[in-house]
Amino acid sequence: AAQGAQGIDCPAAPANIPSSAMAIPETMKSIVVNGHADLAQVTMELEDVATPQPKEGEVLIKLVAAPLNPSDYAAWQAGGKFRNQGKEGAGMVAASGGGPAADALLGKAVGIAAMQGCSYQQYTTMPAASCYPLPEGLAPEDAASFWVNPYTAVGIVETVKEKRSPAFIHTAAASQLGQMLVKLCKEEGMGLVNVVRRDEQAETLRQLGAEHIVVTDKEGWQDQLKTLVKELKITVAFDAIGGGNSAQLLGVLPAGSTCFVYGLLSGEDLHSVNVGDLIYSTKTIAGWLMPTWLFAAPGRNTAASAKVLPALKSGWASSTFVDAHPSKVHEELAKLATGGFTNKKLRVRWDQL
Repeated sequence: AAQGAQGIDCPAAPANIPSSAMAIPETMKSIVVNGHADLAQVTMELEDVATPQPKEGEVLIKLVAAPLNPSDYAAWQAGGKFRNQGKEGAGMVAASGGGPAADALLGKAVGIAAMQGCSYQQYTTMPAASCYPLPEGLAPEDAASFWVNPYTAVGIVETVKEKRSPAFIHTAAASQLGQMLVKLCKEEGMGLVNVVRRDEQAETLRQLGAEHIVVTDKEGWQDQLKTLVKELKITVAFDAIGGGNSAQLLGVLPAGSTCFVYGLLSGEDLHSVNVGDLIYSTKTIAGWLMPTWLFAAPGRNTAASAKVLPALKSGWASSTFVDAHPSKVHEELAKLATGGFTNKKLRVRWDQL
């Protein structure tokens, strides 16, 4: 996914806060990230910045919670100082900048998403039309990860349908996204082959009802994968690893197949592709990014929202979180970086300030 903006402050707030607002401070807390190649060495600090003010058609959201996604912290490993981080979150609309759409959201719980970042702070502004009103009874903290993973899961399944493949391969399948896909594919009646590294990750997926799991730590895993590809008539793979892994997946797929690369967990550029697969077997390797898919066709965002929002509380789109006070996020990140992220997603709790 695209990386957040670096070293850019949010707009300064004029002294006049809208009269329609609840009590809003002139300054707020915002997380500044000090990047490092080793995630366990990443540090964070809270700084005071001006609270932004919504313009006409915008709303001011008081954040309740925001998650840390791989697309967030991957950028930090390049080093440097980062502001305006966090691509999604949820909170309460505290003020309107004016206009019917913005005024209608006052006091409502909403989810927000911004690829340029702005959820690692107490308040942020968004166009009213870009907010996702949450279903009645859904607490904002439970919707903190409403966008990146759930909408990606929907996009992957819909892309496989468009390719007319009855099933697909998914790598790094024990992730939160991978677990969502296991549950969503069962609802959709779609076949799924989950590729993981370790048997304990496979056990996590078995408990969710996953039927087909390939463990790459075990000898003969490639033959097992080839057999499943043939049995399930698979012509699509979604790879979160990149590097040589994408080429390996392309190699086990039949002629005319596509391997979509949507992540770079290996940290390696694409390599070792058999050119014969591309030329003579008309296979394809393509990049895939959820926001690009989501907004490429009219109606996709609305259709995806209809699937995601009702499932956030306890359905296929729910997440398992590790909570952190805004001043302790780097400490919790270090623990996860050392002990592993499987079945865990770090969530900043702005409501704890």
